[in-house]
Amino acid sequence: MSTATTSLGRPAERLSKIKPSPIRQIFDKAAALDAAGEKVFHFEIGRPDFDTPDVVKAATAASLDRGEVHYGPNAGTPDLRAAIAEYLRSRRNTEYDPDTEVIVTIGANEAVFLALMAFCGPGDEVIVPVPAWAHYQSCVRLAGATPVPVPLNAADNFSLDLDAIAAAVTERTRMVIICTPNNPTGGVASHSEIEKLAQILEPTDALLMSDEIYADLVYEDIEHVSPAAIGNLRRRTLVIGGFAKAFAMDGWRLGWLAGPRELITPALRVRQYTTVCPPTFLQPGAATALRAARGDAEDMRREFEDRRRAGLKILSAVAGISVSKPDGAFYFYVTYPPALAEPAEELAMRLLETERVAVVPGTAFDPEGGTHAIRISYACNIDDLTEGLKRIARTLTPTQPEGAKQ
Repeated sequence: MSTATTSLGRPAERLSKIKPSPIRQIFDKAAALDAAGEKVFHFEIGRPDFDTPDVVKAATAASLDRGEVHYGPNAGTPDLRAAIAEYLRSRRNTEYDPDTEVIVTIGANEAVFLALMAFCGPGDEVIVPVPAWAHYQSCVRLAGATPVPVPLNAADNFSLDLDAIAAAVTERTRMVIICTPNNPTGGVASHSEIEKLAQILEPTDALLMSDEIYADLVYEDIEHVSPAAIGNLRRRTLVIGGFAKAFAMDGWRLGWLAGPRELITPALRVRQYTTVCPPTFLQPGAATALRAARGDAEDMRREFEDRRRAGLKILSAVAGISVSKPDGAFYFYVTYPPALAEPAEELAMRLLETERVAVVPGTAFDPEGGTHAIRISYACNIDDLTEGLKRIARTLTPTQPEGAKQ
């Protein structure tokens, strides 16, 4: 047999530093328990537990009835691009030409991928404040560039460390990625923080990727601020958005990438040779979501706010752990000292196997600093949330030695 056959399955070198998603690993194990008839408390996947609004489904069904099942424009249908541009104008105070400055993407993840493939390559560096969604660093590597993680401080509620970001900027910096509200911490960047970021980037050629997929999910008196609406940032900012979180449309896989024409045009070129176009018949439903389902989205947001309040009450009573205050999104990011429990990946597996609670280890978001942290999604009904959090609290509460005084 020829030895040449041994290299048939050799992956491309760019995959050597990309690990399987820890989130999906937990999800798959939890799904296997579900299939076996076990009751699992699902805190691992970042998706709403609500149904897509009826008005959205009806608009999509009507599109199918009209026979809108063929290829559409590479950038998405004109009507959906117009709806996105109007949404960004009214809700984000940003202006985009729907014909040249908006791309409808296959979920927000494709928007991230298009932006990185269009502008980053070997020799480039991309600054990523961590903890952060694992896809950023993996997509940076797929583009051939180098991720530069900037650790954030739990003591500061994981707020943007502008001094650390400034120190990380070099002549090789091609892009900075921020996510606000943040996954996994729920942190929301303030107006003043974004203004300082603008000052840091002003003398550079670095682009800014602003992932705003959770922008509609903010609580109490917190306001989401889009960097594209601040000062001179618009010219260098690529805005990521989508329908999954606010409208419970995660399985629809629709999002958007918005930015100045000179940034959108190269990203569209990548799209032409990858996914070509988003599904045609889904887009009338997405346009309807932006125009006619705002009330449904607000109802969901209020429910998340109630769950957030209930969950914080339970977790704040657990001695020894630290819970970041989530001003947005639908996650609790819990850190704990090594003396309290084993490393996060082992703890996550123990919680699943012994308590039937599925959480994500912090190493999925910060391989170095997340070794004693877990992310808990509160996108589930409040009864399951309460019971599941009580099981986590029980696991993280040290047992008293026999004979110890109570």
